[in-house]
Amino acid sequence: MSATSLLVRDVMTKDPFTMEPEDSLMKAVELMRLRGVRRVPVVLAGLLVGLLAEGDLKRAQPSILSDSQDEFTSVMEGTPISRIMIQSPITVTPDTPLLAAAETLQSTKYGALPVVEDGKVVGILTDTDLIKTLVDVLRKGA
Repeated sequence: MSATSLLVRDVMTKDPFTMEPEDSLMKAVELMRLRGVRRVPVVLAGLLVGLLAEGDLKRAQPSILSDSQDEFTSVMEGTPISRIMIQSPITVTPDTPLLAAAETLQSTKYGALPVVEDGKVVGILTDTDLIKTLVDVLRKGA
């Protein structure tokens, strides 16, 4: 298969970890760290409603230096991720040409695109997936 004929389905992370809009910021921090992910599709009743990015999560956290630990914990446990998630994120389908998806990532400066089929999240295409694919293509071409 040539690099130009690759589809999103060929390189996406399948069945990604997801969260729900009412999950707390604290739960998001803990689960993202535990699972080693920087972006999480947010679903409600199985349908995509948002995308949570690690950078947005970090910006939303109160400073542990200026606030009490109790206040930090209260804010983190009491704030749903729906308050900071990207609403209605740009998506691709499994059959989207990889070049088109990569161009979308480049032009939007996003680090990931949820992969959706019939409104349901079936994968996520991340910048890490693209770099891994680039390395594979360059190795084969060398």
